[in-house]
Amino acid sequence: MQNIRSVGTTPERIVERALKRKGVYFSRHVTSIVGKPDIVFRKKKVAVFIDSDFWHGHPKRCTVPKSNIYYWKKKIQRNRERDKEVNKLLKKRGWKVCRVWEYDIKHRVEKSICKILKALQTNMA
Repeated sequence: MQNIRSVGTTPERIVERALKRKGVYFSRHVTSIVGKPDIVFRKKKVAVFIDSDFWHGHPKRCTVPKSNIYYWKKKIQRNRERDKEVNKLLKKRGWKVCRVWEYDIKHRVEKSICKILKALQTNMA
């Protein structure tokens, strides 16, 4: 468990690299914003979260370990609830929230980047 990262994961690096190639500027892991988004566009008030299929409980791709099932189901369920709470709070504060799944980043990078760029365009004021 100690080897699991919360910052600088492969999906994060893929997205960051793709955004930099497109000339899009962003901040990373801003602790002053609720939920500590992975990528933040401060001026446009867009927060991007890159969710792991396991830790955030993807409906189809999350496989719960065979041992200690009760613990893992409770843990993943709490993570999902926290995600909803963070989304609600950020939206109340005027932020646009964009969540992207790890699998989609690894297998459909362009589609994921387009989703982020679309969130940026819709929040332009």
